Amino acid sequence: MILKEETSDGSTKGEDAEDNDAYRIFAAIAYAVVLIVIGLPLWWKTTDVYRVSLPYSRIAALDSLDVTLGMNISISTIDPARGGRLVADLKDIFKTSKLFQLTFLALPLEKKDLASVHSPEDLENASLQPRKPGELLLLEVPGLSRFTANHVLAGLKRTVYFSSETTAVKLSEVLESWLLQEKSLRQTVAAMTAPTETDQDRSGRRRMPTAAEYDIMITVVNPEPEKLHLNWDLPQAVQDYLEPLLQELSLLAAYAVKSQWLYFVTLNVQPKLVTETSGSGYQHYALAEDILPQIITPLEKKLASHVSRNPCLNFIVYIPPCEAAPLHIYRRQGMRVKGGVDAFLSPRWGGIVIHNPSSLICHNTSVPEPKEYSPDTAAIMGIFLAQLRLLMGIPELKEISRVGQLPLSTVSLRQWEFDALLRVRTLEQLTSAKLTLQSLSQLLGEISNIVINDAVGSSIYRAVNCVEHAADLLKTGQLDQAFNESKEAFLSAEAAFTDPSLLALLYFPDDQKYAVYIPLFLPVMIPVILSLKSIHAWLFGRMNFKTKLKED
Repeated sequence: MILKEETSDGSTKGEDAEDNDAYRIFAAIAYAVVLIVIGLPLWWKTTDVYRVSLPYSRIAALDSLDVTLGMNISISTIDPARGGRLVADLKDIFKTSKLFQLTFLALPLEKKDLASVHSPEDLENASLQPRKPGELLLLEVPGLSRFTANHVLAGLKRTVYFSSETTAVKLSEVLESWLLQEKSLRQTVAAMTAPTETDQDRSGRRRMPTAAEYDIMITVVNPEPEKLHLNWDLPQAVQDYLEPLLQELSLLAAYAVKSQWLYFVTLNVQPKLVTETSGSGYQHYALAEDILPQIITPLEKKLASHVSRNPCLNFIVYIPPCEAAPLHIYRRQGMRVKGGVDAFLSPRWGGIVIHNPSSLICHNTSVPEPKEYSPDTAAIMGIFLAQLRLLMGIPELKEISRVGQLPLSTVSLRQWEFDALLRVRTLEQLTSAKLTLQSLSQLLGEISNIVINDAVGSSIYRAVNCVEHAADLLKTGQLDQAFNESKEAFLSAEAAFTDPSLLALLYFPDDQKYAVYIPLFLPVMIPVILSLKSIHAWLFGRMNFKTKLKED
């Protein structure tokens, strides 16, 4: 028989021990429940990396996105039968195009529509001119030889005029080389997609990269201001010559024009003194074409062109001192540059113009120093405009026999030139957005501890939507709207890729996170883990005890 010792309150010592064991076990259970059921999930949730779900499948599908340019080309002739033949021939020539989806339409033309045409300029005032960006009109003009010796004449708007003798082959050559420029467009896309396999063409190598805004820095360099004083209203020159063209280009991007004057700055090269062999004894200084790159490097350090994040186009006017003037540029063959224009272009950077002061001023000893000189604004700004056109992507057109252009009467772009620029910029922005999204998708998929906040996710979704919408708009020939969508896609993709929040936890990987938290949790978890054995034994002991009581 087992004897139980009673305490003062009537309970036994065995019962008290059992109660104490129960309290201890219940406390361990409560502590384990709080730590494991509440603490661990709470810690996991608070330390989890926030990542918005992204359209990975749609981004991957962009690689096979079909980008074709739909375009309507109308052909208007006096003889409907001739118009039909031209349409059939041009359809057959361009049916193998991999980038364009051209729709040729024959439009009737009556002689009264051309009755008021007495000059090439009158052709531009005809009511048949297409207004929608991207469209073209091929207009037959009987007796075109009255105005020009060419058989084909590209107008200032979206019309190409051709004579009655012009064949479909000649028209296709003009379309391919001047207006559509399919080869250049395909090469641009290929060079961006696989830069190690394909190189840009000449126009692409010169063209500034796509951006939302550009800075234009005009710099006047006067090495000896104490001897030569320049009287030049540079802001007025910019307003008269550059602003009209920049106003047209503002549909593509924003432009900020800045100017600066540099004094006591030299070219850091030694020109060679040359004496004319014609017997006139005329002397001047020669600057070899090979050393022109050496001029840019020292000048660029003083240009202050990197004060902005935007790409900068540099235009420099260098005024040689009278002691080193006139200064001319010579080609490798030992001849002066074509046209006698002492200027050169650096691709994707800008251009430099060497503007020699007048010899009448330099050799006039009766005028005290500093001598005052007014540069030729039209000559300088004309060169800058030509360089700006090349840098923005308006290429020099190759010469085609018996094909010409109507001359520009103002500082502006031809409408078909602007449309060609829209196409190349649209494809550049679409391709850049696709590549950026694919790179970002791969990066975020491989590195799991990069934060993807709502702003980044929204930018990525917007970029994907705009890329897909722009491709659809291009197919239907809505070039201006497609450009706007591609620009939005480009800017959204760049904003997502360069968002600073992506770097928040990039340098704090999971192994470092565990190295920080394990020393904190391990001392707390060891007693909890060890107490699980006691809790298990106590619970099963009570269950066995109750089972025996029921059996008894």
